[in-house]
Amino acid sequence: MNLLDETKSAISRSKHSADDVRFVGSRDEKLGIPWSQAEKVLDIDYDDGYGSQEIAADLVVAFTDGGFLRREEYDGSEWWEYEPPFRVPTSQKPFKLVKLTSYSTRLLVDINYPMEATEE
Repeated sequence: MNLLDETKSAISRSKHSADDVRFVGSRDEKLGIPWSQAEKVLDIDYDDGYGSQEIAADLVVAFTDGGFLRREEYDGSEWWEYEPPFRVPTSQKPFKLVKLTSYSTRLLVDINYPMEATEE
């Protein structure tokens, strides 16, 4: 797999273009380069199949709107995953609990409002 081709495809799938890229670098933003420099760095081939991960796990492509692409991995198979910009909703319910109560309650809503979470 060519990482540059994979990245361009992921950018397109996220409904962005290269012009929307703020930087390519580490998720903690301590390392970063503009897209014009990143194209040269990303133009490498790697094995995206199962085995061991070959691309830096904290590599991101950050967009000007606050969304970003992040690396995901399962058993060595790796790919880009899009994370949309975080937007604070206008109305929110309060909560008091954050600790999991069972293996089936992993979400805040399930922990705090168990009856509502299962209702449709």
